Amino acid sequence: SESQFQKFGAVMVTPRNYYRLMQTKQTALLFPGGVREVFHGKDEAYQLFWPETTDFVRTAARFNATIVPISAVGAADSVNILIDAPDLVQLPFGLGERIANNSANTISARFNAENSDELFQPPFALPKPLPARHYFIFGKPFSTDNIDHK
Repeated sequence: SESQFQKFGAVMVTPRNYYRLMQTKQTALLFPGGVREVFHGKDEAYQLFWPETTDFVRTAARFNATIVPISAVGAADSVNILIDAPDLVQLPFGLGERIANNSANTISARFNAENSDELFQPPFALPKPLPARHYFIFGKPFSTDNIDHK
């Protein structure tokens, strides 16, 4: 059966899939911080959680891809996080266990990560009375023609 991600055209984040996307000149939208960055905790708004290796730049350079940096600001200011995701799995009466099981049954997007490394559970949050503005800033595109991919 098709996953929720596949319905939107996503592919599993693996070096092989990314390589194939670049090789066939596909456009790829990549979030290096992944789930960890999206589902950040109460005091972690606007922090980056990139993996130690960023081989996606090297792969892009191999195929002379153009990289367009993007920044999104505002979502973290639109909600009040009441319970962080790691605290949700500690809830009593089987609730935390159910949340942990649902997270464990979601396939990790990273090829080299176990599901336990990525808690695929949004924090419990409530919207603020007045939503914050959202800004999407596209940086200057840069070519990878001059980057050594080796």
